[in-house]
Amino acid sequence: MYQFSSDHKCIIQLKDFLLKMCHDKYVIGELRLLLGEEGQNVGLLVSQRVLKRPPQVLPPIYDGLFDEISWATEDEPTEELRNSFCFKYYILVSKIYKLKNENSKKRSSGSTDEEIIYIKQEDEIFHQLSLWSFIFPLHIHQVTTHELRNYRLMGLVMAIEADKIPSFRQQLKSFIDESLNP
Repeated sequence: MYQFSSDHKCIIQLKDFLLKMCHDKYVIGELRLLLGEEGQNVGLLVSQRVLKRPPQVLPPIYDGLFDEISWATEDEPTEELRNSFCFKYYILVSKIYKLKNENSKKRSSGSTDEEIIYIKQEDEIFHQLSLWSFIFPLHIHQVTTHELRNYRLMGLVMAIEADKIPSFRQQLKSFIDESLNP
């Protein structure tokens, strides 16, 4: 877990990359704020978890992550370290599949049911709870199945307020329960 106020070379490079990839005028202003003066209040989550895990393990994984962050605000040996875990925001970086040429197949306003396929189920919940998000192209060779031939692998960046995490945790548990017990 890194803060965006960190001066580590990798964090500086990530900031530069995210600012370069964001093309929405409103979002770039908000992104600059979170990466700049609010950076000490922002935690970075980059999720590359194993996809073939049973869905029942997702809530405990996220509970463990967010519990550890909460405990660190109390258990770290110095006040500076404890304060470094007092996040107000999280920036999440993940991957999705986005429908190619979605403009030619516009659906009703605001509907993204078929425009985006979330690789990880929990990303849909994060996306719904996000303050803002943006999508950027990934420049990697993409191996696709027949079902995904009309989709392109994209990066997804989302800003989540830390006070939305309890809602995320509850929604994730409900989603998993519903999918296992239809």
